[in-house]
Amino acid sequence: MLGPDPNKELLKDSTRLTAFLQECLLLGSLRGFRHFETFVRGREELVLCVYANTHKNTFTTLMPLPVLETYYSNKQVSQWNSPELISPLDTDLRQEKERTVFLVAGYAKYRCPYVWLRSHQEQLILSQPDQKEADDNPLQLTKTTEWKNSNVALWEIVSEILSMTTSTSNPFELDFDFIDHLPLEESVLLTGSLLEFLETVWVQADPTNTFSDKVYQDIEILRSRHLDNMYKFTLKSKD
Repeated sequence: MLGPDPNKELLKDSTRLTAFLQECLLLGSLRGFRHFETFVRGREELVLCVYANTHKNTFTTLMPLPVLETYYSNKQVSQWNSPELISPLDTDLRQEKERTVFLVAGYAKYRCPYVWLRSHQEQLILSQPDQKEADDNPLQLTKTTEWKNSNVALWEIVSEILSMTTSTSNPFELDFDFIDHLPLEESVLLTGSLLEFLETVWVQADPTNTFSDKVYQDIEILRSRHLDNMYKFTLKSKD
């Protein structure tokens, strides 16, 4: 008798980790959140930058300047800047003052997600009573621990991180002023992608979740924005 397949559990974890990394890729491509921003750093890493409560987004666009100049007047183009480039190097991330930076990673060798703090160690780690020196161990989060034995989505981990670092009633609150000032071609793609993400959060969240109602309110606003963008884009395409 050969017994149980020793690779069966590995395959299960590998499949779940692949799905987790796809969630990281999706969230890393989104913008417009009021309390955080993200970017992907390699295939297995997502950098999460949490804003201070006083942060205000500036109007930026990912569209190249030559493309903008094709569709918009010089006056319209002048209102947009390129996004601030954030160095992906750990040494530079540690110097961040305005944002608290976390590294969310799903390394194949660990077979599960972990989160590391990449800035503000003095405030968040060394301030703990039993912590005498900084280390590079992953944070002991409830959701990353639960992931090993149950299905935990990336948004749940992000929500826990924000609950540790900022005071907000809705971690996924959108900055509609930022979204409304995007070029139409970019806005129509972003509103559709954000809508899919927030709908996933709302469907998966426990009904007793404290921010579910606020997420749904943003979903309704976002649906209206997206339909309006689609209509405007259709008319513009016919010109």
